[in-house]
Parts: sequence; C-alpha cells; structure tokens
Amino acid sequence: MMKKIIVLALLMMFITNPVSAEYVDLTLSYPREANYGEEIVITFELINNSNDRLWDGTIAIDDSFLNQYKDYIKSETNSFKFSIVEPGESIKESFVLTFVGGMPIDKATFNIILKCGKGMCRGGCTPFYMEKMVNINLNKEMAEAAILLDNKNITVTKGQTIEMPFSIKNTGNIPIKDVTVELKGEVVSDSKVNISFISPGTEASGKLVLTIDDNTSPRSYNPIIIANFKDINENKGVVYENIKIDIVEKEIPTESNNSNVDEETNELRNSRPLLFYVLIGLSVLSILLVAGFVLYVYKR
Repeated sequence: MMKKIIVLALLMMFITNPVSAEYVDLTLSYPREANYGEEIVITFELINNSNDRLWDGTIAIDDSFLNQYKDYIKSETNSFKFSIVEPGESIKESFVLTFVGGMPIDKATFNIILKCGKGMCRGGCTPFYMEKMVNINLNKEMAEAAILLDNKNITVTKGQTIEMPFSIKNTGNIPIKDVTVELKGEVVSDSKVNISFISPGTEASGKLVLTIDDNTSPRSYNPIIIANFKDINENKGVVYENIKIDIVEKEIPTESNNSNVDEETNELRNSRPLLFYVLIGLSVLSILLVAGFVLYVYKR
C-alpha cells in the first residue's frame, strides 16, 4: 500500500510540475574575420537556467593560447570574475583583443573557459567547468591603392597649361601615408602632389599641372601617373595608370580674303550710282544726236 502511495505522489508531482530544461550556458558573440591591428570584441553571456547558484566563478581566455602568442596580442583584460549568479539570472561582459602584425598564424583558435562552483550554498557546491571555442580568421595586412581618373585621353596644344584631376583610393585594409603623385615618362608634370595619410576604404583627391613647351613635337605621348606610398610599417608601395596625351600645334589665325572682297563690293556699290548715271546720260545724248541727224536729213 505504501508503494502505491509513493508512486501516486510521484505521478502527481510529474503532472503538476512538468520537467523543464535545466542548464548553464556560455554564449559567445564575435566577428568571424578581422584584420591585424583591429580591435576585436568578444562578448560572452553566462546564463544560469539551473536550479542551483553559481559561486565564485572566473570566465577567462585560455592561458595556453595567451602565453604562446603573448608578443602578438594586446588586451586590457583576459578574465572576468563573479561571486554569485542566481538561478534564472545571467551576466554579460566582453573581452577586447588586438592581434598585431607579424603573428605567425592566419587563424586565431582558442577557448573561453568558465570555472565556478555550482550548488545552493557556497560550502556545499561542486566544481563546474565549461569551455566554448573561438575561431577568428585573420586577414593579412595589405597596403594597396588605386588611381582613379576621369579622363585618360587628353588633347593639349603646344604652350598650353592644363590641370589633370585624380583620386587615390586606399583599397587595402591598413592606412597608407606619405603618398606622392606625379606624371612621369615622355612628358612630366610641373610638380608633385603630396598626400600625408589615407585611411582604408577612403579617397584623397588632387590635381597635377602640366605645361607643354612650345618646342615639344606634336604627336601622341604615353606617360604614366604614378603614386608612391608607405604603409604604417614603413613598407613601400607603388601604383600607376597609363594615360595618352595628344599634343597638337597651336591654331594660327589666318587673314581672310573676305575683307578684301567686302571692300571691293562696297567700293562697287558706292561707285555704281555714278557710273549708272553717266551711262544713262551718254545713252540720252546718243539718242538726241541720232534724232537731230535724222531731222536734219529729212528737212533737206
């Protein structure tokens, strides 16, 4: 009879208190890719959905990884401590790391480790351990640039001075500095354009000035616009663009014969009335003489 009562009591407890999930979890949030020299934020959240308290815990980056690459890692803190996390509560914090250039790996793989006690009282708690892995692909430092031009085909006359606008874009993932832009080759720019600093993904603009000497032969030239630069580690880089410059002769204004024709036309127009009247007068005189002669002959 007693067994039946116990079974019935357990069944009633199961019906009135259905089994719910009980767990402790450590969730992570972080970028899957990062650049050397870039700050990486790793956010962790400790969730206590168990029926026990978590006591005197430490959440830390794996010491073995930190010790192995300590010369290439910058961080303000590598561990976080807590005294108690009650059932149903959670805590959320972050680590901030920076992997500097020269690190001999292109993927950072390490664990975030939780160590604490678990139980309803500090004195009677049992050790609790959990670890979660972090995988971050590290992009190599790349100092790259591109020259952007509105016009690569330019026509200029001898003796002319022109401006050639350009933009330099930092297409790499680290800053570039000490950028010098000039036109070199068969023709050269009057001066260089210096740009001190360009951040990744941004552009800087300028203008090259070119003066064509009067003695330059008229034909097509193929110089280059070249940009020399350095990265933050003083490594040198260069990029260039080919352009075409057609040099033509100056247009010399020629005197037109139209002015002479106009003058002759005006003179003719001005003289036409006088000549016209003279001819009319001569015609009338001739008619009168002929008429007089005919009349004279008839009377005789």
